[in-house]
Amino acid sequence: MRRRRRNPIPLVIVIILIMTVLVVSVRLFTGFSNSDPEDVVSRFYHYEQEGDFGSAWELFHPVMQERFSKNAYVTERSHIYMGHYGVSTFEYEIVEEEEIQNWKMAEDQEAFSTAYRLSAEQQFKSKFGTFIILQEVYAVQHEGEWKIVWDYN
Repeated sequence: MRRRRRNPIPLVIVIILIMTVLVVSVRLFTGFSNSDPEDVVSRFYHYEQEGDFGSAWELFHPVMQERFSKNAYVTERSHIYMGHYGVSTFEYEIVEEEEIQNWKMAEDQEAFSTAYRLSAEQQFKSKFGTFIILQEVYAVQHEGEWKIVWDYN
């Protein structure tokens, strides 16, 4: 009885195709997470809109994380929205973006070579009526990712 030898070429091609699809998928998925300043600011407010203040805190630059412990931020931010404003969520829109060179978040801080100032407009519907808060948020690079900082000048 003679054995047939299989041609390994089709199997190799299938394996290469599967690996290529996996690599491209991973790159696309992770590449869009913080790809530009508006993305990180939008993610930040989306998390806050959902009441996920812990994930919002994770988007802060380390100098911001030094200002607030995660627990303190989550507690205070949720208390402001739910306790003071009497709302459980809000709508937001990023209304303006501007690139700034050599920007400092505070006088005693080192300057960031490039920062983006984005104006985020939050609309709250509360027991006190509808009101809008306009907050300037800054996005700066840290280890290849965009991170959130606020202005303390």
